[in-house]
Parts: sequence; C-alpha cells; structure tokens
Amino acid sequence: MNNKPLILFFSRDYQSKFYPKLRSEIYESIHVTLNKNEKKNVEKEGGKVVACLEEEFQNLTEANIAFPYLEYSIGSDRFLRNYSHSDRLVVLNKIITFWANVLEKYKPQFVMNEVVALEISEILYIESKKRGIQYLATGAFAFENSFFFHSTPYTSEVSDQLRLAVPSEKHKLLAKDYISKIRFGAAENPHIKVLRKSKDIRNLLSKTRNLFDQIVRYYSIKNKTIRQICYYESFGYYLDEINYFINYFIRSRLYDSLTDIGSEIETVFYPLHFEPEATLYYLSPFYDNQFALIENVLKCMKENQVLIIKEHPAQPGFLMQKHFRKLKSRFPNIKFLKADVPSLTVINRANYIFTLVSTAGFEAMCLEKPVIVFGKVYYNSYPGVNYCKTFDEVYDLLRGHKQFNKSNELEDFVSRMFSILHSGYPWPYPILYNQDNIRNVRIAIENKISR
Repeated sequence: MNNKPLILFFSRDYQSKFYPKLRSEIYESIHVTLNKNEKKNVEKEGGKVVACLEEEFQNLTEANIAFPYLEYSIGSDRFLRNYSHSDRLVVLNKIITFWANVLEKYKPQFVMNEVVALEISEILYIESKKRGIQYLATGAFAFENSFFFHSTPYTSEVSDQLRLAVPSEKHKLLAKDYISKIRFGAAENPHIKVLRKSKDIRNLLSKTRNLFDQIVRYYSIKNKTIRQICYYESFGYYLDEINYFINYFIRSRLYDSLTDIGSEIETVFYPLHFEPEATLYYLSPFYDNQFALIENVLKCMKENQVLIIKEHPAQPGFLMQKHFRKLKSRFPNIKFLKADVPSLTVINRANYIFTLVSTAGFEAMCLEKPVIVFGKVYYNSYPGVNYCKTFDEVYDLLRGHKQFNKSNELEDFVSRMFSILHSGYPWPYPILYNQDNIRNVRIAIENKISR
C-alpha cells in the first residue's frame, strides 16, 4: 500500500510546464488544468492530469449551496465580467461541483497553487478547507532565489510565522547585509528585473499577438465561459495594454521629473500597482480602485505637499489615461513619473511612502522612511510601519496630528523573514526551468509537507 502523501497541483498557465517537473520520491502528484493546452503541457512532462475544466464544464451540474459561499465578492474575478447575475451564479455553482468532484474522488492531503488570484482558485481553497486539505500557496519576498509559503492563500501576511520564527546567526547576517545593500542601492527585487523590458517593442508585439490569438479563439471556441475561465479571454485588457504602450511614447512630454520638485517640498510617494491583479482584488479588496485611492490620499495631504505617482514597471503609459490627466488638472500637487524610474530613487527623495502591498513599502521600511500601508502584505506587522484601516488615520499622519511609528527592530524583523524563506523561485523567471531551481522548489515542498 502506498503511504506517500498526495499533492494536487493546480497546473494552469506557465505552471503546466513547471509543476510536472516537481516529481518526488516523497510525495505523489496529480494535476488539474483549466484547458486542453495546459493538459498537453502537463502530459508532455509526464504528469498525470485527473481533470480538465474545458473538457468537463458543459456536463457539470450546479452545486446546491447556501449563501454566502465566497469569502470575497463576486466581482473579485477579473475575467468573469459582463454576465447576468443568474448566469454568474450558474458558473459559480458549476465550478464548485468541479472541485468537489475532484477532491472527493482523489482525496489529496495537499493542494499546490499560487495565492488566490481568481475565483476558481478561491473555490478550490474553500472546498479544500472543508475537507481539511492543506493549501500550499507560494509567496514572493524581495530577495533573489527565494520564496515562502503563505499562512493563507488570500494574503501575504505572515505575522504568525514570524512570531514563532527563531532566526539563526546566518539569518541575522543575511538580514544585516540585505538591509545594507538596499541602503546603498545594491539590492533589487528579482521580479522587477523581469519587468524592465515592458517598454521594449517586443512587448507591444507580444500583446498584439495575444490579442490576435484571442480573436482566433473567439471564433473557434463557441462557449463564452470556457473562453473566459479556461483561456483568460479579455479583449479589453490587451486593447488597454496596447493603448498604454502607445501613450507612453506619444505623451512622453507630459511626465514629470524628480528634479521638477524643489528640495524644500515635502513629498508622498505612491507606486502604482499592476491592474488587474490579485494584489488589488484579493490582498486589498476594499481599496482596489487605485484612482479613488489616490484621490483620497490627496484629500489627506497638506497644501504644500506633493504626491509622486510612479507607474508600475510592467505598465508604462498607465498614467497617461484621460482620467488621470484630468485628476492632475484638479490637483496641481501631483507629479507623474515614468515606469522606468527606479523606485529606490523615488523612495530616497520621498518624505513619506503610501502603498497597498508594493515592495517599495518594504524597501522604504529598510531605509527607515515613514510608511503607510493599507494592504495585507508580509511587512504590515512590522512595528515601524503604519498599517492603516481608514483614511482618517492617513489624514492624521500626513497632517501631523499623529506621529508615525518608529521601531529599532528592523534587523530582527528581516532576519525572521529570512528564516521562513525557502530556496527556489516558482514564478516566470530566467532560472525557472533550471535543474537547480526545480530541485530547490521540490525540496521546499517536501520539507513543508513533512513537518
């Protein structure tokens, strides 16, 4: 009798090529995919696909559930748009049936996936939780070749793990060295390295090709839900991305420069988050409208303060949208920076940093800058950060009615963070398919399930 624990890998998108490579002598693996292409990828790597949503969706019955069921709103999924309410509930109930069937039939002890970024992942988590199945979600830290496992897949908060962590001398030295590198500009988020090519013409060609693929799929796959859930159909997304890219160049003169701001002016820095993404809809669900968020921050500021907004590295041209340009005409104390301006340069200039879950907040924390954070992110439990729940709190901080938090526990906090990290990088990156990286991620999973 085989007593090895069974892991169900939700192998969607790039993971359909990566997850099958994580075969182990310690655990057994099965895979679930969204579409037939992902199924082929898994099987090509020798993985066993036990369910494919595209193949089963039409014949799925609707689950009979009580509401509320979802822990987040029905609008959190960025692909399931433009359905009637009744049709939307049909989709929800069918996906519940899909996961319930898989989990009941194969009874895995663990599920492996990213954080919850789509409704189908949220349903997987809810159905797994009902059955006592542990959900292994990988989280990114701003350090090369490393990741951690989330406490829950909805958030990158790890305060419970950090509280129990016992950092070694090695972790303390790593933390001290890392903080020093950030302060001297020698450390860089590995995720940002990949995104630097966003303004490359090849990126525009890639977006155009993806849009063309969606047009072809529109005519070849008649079922709208399958196109949207299984193939992430979103014509608006690619059209917007192409528009941002073009505006990045034709409206280049409308961007500002840090040198435009006098050294005597107090500045608040807000790094834009990528849209649409789970960092907004799941990690910051009540603040996912960045335009409204920025408007509210502006209302909290003093008249002589300037808000610096920098585009996300993966979305050059985002600030050149009409509503942002109109906002600037209403609030003259806004400066727009291009996507390729290094965040660290802006942090060094800024007096205060406001963010949801951006790595810029962590970097600012390491530079001992006043940080306001609204999102569910790993560093919001640091006592030197101001984790705010209301704009009244932000108002009081920026107006000087309340003092910003300070702490002398920075090295201890970062060393604890290092102590929960695993070697490896399970996201799209040049080293993703390297044998060393595959081995490191596999070992991390083995260690996690063996505890």
